[in-house]
Amino acid sequence: MFYRLLVAVGRTLVWLVFRPQVSGAANVPAGGVVVCPNHLSGFDTLAVAYALKSRRLRTMGKNQLFRRPLLGPLVRAMGAFPAHDERGLRGGVAAASALASAGDAVVIFPEGERRYGRTPAPKTGAARTALAAGVPIVPTAIRGTDGWRDRVHWRITFGEPIALDPGEAPHEATRRMWERVRTLEGSS
Repeated sequence: MFYRLLVAVGRTLVWLVFRPQVSGAANVPAGGVVVCPNHLSGFDTLAVAYALKSRRLRTMGKNQLFRRPLLGPLVRAMGAFPAHDERGLRGGVAAASALASAGDAVVIFPEGERRYGRTPAPKTGAARTALAAGVPIVPTAIRGTDGWRDRVHWRITFGEPIALDPGEAPHEATRRMWERVRTLEGSS
């Protein structure tokens, strides 16, 4: 309920200020899926939630977000979960694959961090999650969220789902997914 309320309020504000253009949302299948967007700013999660308003999203976030007194509970209430478990292990992939297996749409930013003027190499967590859950990956390109101070219009583009072969190596799946994200970035 809280998630839907925040998304409704956020969606209205985002539309008024940034006038997002969404394309390819029909490419996100019903049921379990891993949505893999590029990561430009802290507004990227809101951009994906705006574009997929009919779905409750579960987002993997960096652990530091969950340690902040006010932000941590809000982030959890929005359905986010940490990238690592409390001991610093890679528990996020296990949590993400359980959610995707249960039919949730899981958002994982393959870069693992915002760009800050550079493009970090993608990590394999999204591919490992999709492989473990047996669900497709949807490459996603976000444009404009890093220009929020100038009220740049946002663009969110979802590519066609990528079905993974159960025996496929996570590095190869990541390479294929990231190639599609970069192509969508150039065309959106």
